[in-house]
Amino acid sequence: LKSRIPHGAHVHSSTLVRTRLPCARLVQGPLKNMVDAFLLIFVLVIIGAAFFANVKVLMYYQQPEDSGFGSSIFCKGIIVFSLTLAWMLNILLPVDVRNSRPRPGVIDMKVVWTTAFFTLAAFVVLVVPAAMFYTEVEGDDVIKKKRRYVCCNMFMLLFFVVSAIAISYPFLANASIPVFEYSCDQWQDGDDIVPPSQVGPTACSGSEETHLEIKVGFDVYIIAVLCFVGWLFFVVFGGIGLSAVPLDLILEYTDRPKPIDEQTYQQRRRLLGQAASLLMVQADSLQGKDCDLANGKGWRAGRQKRAVRADYNKFKRDVMLLETEFERLKISKFHKGENLAVSIAKLIMGILCAIMSIMWVLHIILVVMIPQLDPGTDIQFLDAIFSACEGSGLYPLGVALFAVFTLYLLACVVKGCLKFGMRMFFLFSIHPMRHQSTPLNSILFNVEMVLITSAAVCQFSQTAFRDYARLTDAEVIFSAQVKYMSFYSFFFKNNIFIYALLGFFVLALIYLLVKPRDNADFRPDTKADKQLARIIGVKSLGLPGKKRQEEQER
Repeated sequence: LKSRIPHGAHVHSSTLVRTRLPCARLVQGPLKNMVDAFLLIFVLVIIGAAFFANVKVLMYYQQPEDSGFGSSIFCKGIIVFSLTLAWMLNILLPVDVRNSRPRPGVIDMKVVWTTAFFTLAAFVVLVVPAAMFYTEVEGDDVIKKKRRYVCCNMFMLLFFVVSAIAISYPFLANASIPVFEYSCDQWQDGDDIVPPSQVGPTACSGSEETHLEIKVGFDVYIIAVLCFVGWLFFVVFGGIGLSAVPLDLILEYTDRPKPIDEQTYQQRRRLLGQAASLLMVQADSLQGKDCDLANGKGWRAGRQKRAVRADYNKFKRDVMLLETEFERLKISKFHKGENLAVSIAKLIMGILCAIMSIMWVLHIILVVMIPQLDPGTDIQFLDAIFSACEGSGLYPLGVALFAVFTLYLLACVVKGCLKFGMRMFFLFSIHPMRHQSTPLNSILFNVEMVLITSAAVCQFSQTAFRDYARLTDAEVIFSAQVKYMSFYSFFFKNNIFIYALLGFFVLALIYLLVKPRDNADFRPDTKADKQLARIIGVKSLGLPGKKRQEEQER
């Protein structure tokens, strides 16, 4: 019998070793054919909870005119199903752990992983973009043939994606897996009981490190592409969001609306009205420029269109902040300031998010960076908590904690994308998520961002929690194949993306500590008056200073 070589080892084809194979995994009796009822029930509960929570999220953010059940039901179904898919993709790792330990389960997790990632690819490339293109032109009178517009954009998108994959797959689908090659020149008696880990040292005289060249399947290559593209967004927006989420929640507490008198309310309402009027004029101007350049061609026309697009993004930023200030003004006047319980809840959430961000940064440093610099070091941090829950029978608690940490990363991506767009409005348009004020197109944009980064978050979780994810199909896919593929191996083996993620976090943290509020953020002080004056186009609003206001109040 050929020996069962330890994981990662490769025996020369001319070598034959006689040994007794361990029978622990072969003799399982009826247990192997029994479905883990708890695992199946748990997965169904997670799917139901995710679906219910995502419906609530949609109802919380959508505009009142879109709240009808029959209004854009197709787009709403896409939003709910896409968010549920993102949830399930990030929960698959604990399911894989449960299915692989303490004994192998009957669920083929490789098929589950492949199906999940192919579904993710279909939604990222086909379903969500088509819905976004349709909602963009649904109320646009300039574009007459809306279906033709959507089909043309989808054709160009699919042509680019399919061409890129078809061209790159033959050249980048090779993997060079590091293995130890044993040269065995002895025979081992079949009656001797030798642990698999001792077969090499007992029967083989020597070994050398080499590489096993293989060509991965098309399914693994699609997973690698999704992870690579997702990392490009996750590094930037996730790194910014790790610092922006807790800071913004704490700032919402410190800048909470407070009670104001009638005079202050009328003054600020009049100023907001002037700013809104000027923004309306600016909107008409942008619309006229857009119509003039609609049929323009050439390099000069393209440059002018990009300038108009940047002005439009800046206009959207000012409109969003103006609407936010008006809502704050109404709360200050008619509700006598923000509810104290809501303000304290924001402060508590900010502190908890700060703790989670710090724990993620510490985990990256202790578990990823230090072992790479010193291979002999083995440190456990968050994965020790998950393993403890698994060993003590608290598997649901471990999954819940795992879900909290991974879904927090997706929330950081959405926040980081908005924060980046508020400061870098010339690159892309912002799509803020606000209570009952978010159009479906903005929700679809954030859903697309969540789906794109879900693959990277999934791979990052397997890398960061490698001890918790041992003996799983995820380990075989990500750590034994995707990690060593041509071109991608440079980024994944050296943890380039993880270092970049930590770097963006540090840079964003320094920047937000120095300049925590957005460029046009309004505050109830003289700085807010300066921002209003900037929008209105005057040097000063001529409002009374702080001391004079206090004298008038007295």
